Amino acid sequence: MNILNLIKRDAVAKFLTFAFIALAIFWVWIQTTGSQQGMLNNSFGAAYPLISLIGGLYGLFSVSKQWGGFKSLIGKGIIFLSLGLLAEVFGQWAWSYFTIIQNIEVPYPSIADLGYFMIVPFYAYAMYNFARASGIKLGLKNTVGKAQAIVIPLLMVSVAFWLFLRDVEVDPSNYLRAFLDFGYPGLEAIAISIGILTYTLSRGVLGGVMRSKVLFIVFALAAQYVTDYLFLYQVGTEVYYNAGIVDLMYTISVFLMALGIISLKYPQEANA
Repeated sequence: MNILNLIKRDAVAKFLTFAFIALAIFWVWIQTTGSQQGMLNNSFGAAYPLISLIGGLYGLFSVSKQWGGFKSLIGKGIIFLSLGLLAEVFGQWAWSYFTIIQNIEVPYPSIADLGYFMIVPFYAYAMYNFARASGIKLGLKNTVGKAQAIVIPLLMVSVAFWLFLRDVEVDPSNYLRAFLDFGYPGLEAIAISIGILTYTLSRGVLGGVMRSKVLFIVFALAAQYVTDYLFLYQVGTEVYYNAGIVDLMYTISVFLMALGIISLKYPQEANA
């Protein structure tokens, strides 16, 4: 099933698409005003997690049931992808609490980072379950598979460091911030690497139909990965503001993940 067909077929996917388009239009309008702070910007930051909320709840209570929930590896993978989206909601709405209710600059780290950071182990464990379901152990028995398991995460962390983090100064007096700065991308690299290995090394799930769906989820993970790096870079260089390019990229990444989860509701149909 390609994405257009998924949107036509599934009511929740269709609703999320309309919501995404509305948010994109809202974002463009904010940019035309030149605003970098205030209620308009903060409202966008509070609004886009609705995509995560709906996608996460739908995945948790509907899509995962197609696979037996916790009774199957694929079901557990869907549950933890959904929990990742819900953790995004917690983090972003905690962020919005500081900006809208408290009307203060959001500290970093803050309670919002509890939600943001939980996304990483949730996604990693989800991909681990997909990998187990796909028979990845068979692929890791050969030399090429073992090499990929080592090279892919190292390469991703190295490239992202040189692109985004090499200019960010590490404050030795704030160990928690330093841990988050490098923990986010390091653990996200593991999640994406497991996904890539699942796609490249598995012998296929359900005759290979699931491979295209896993690849789409890996693409959504990569979008989040790049966005998190850019966020850390902008925070480190003090150029981040609400409803900027980073928030648009977060909106795109959670929308992609929501669609990826929903596509798993239709296991017998390929993504492409």
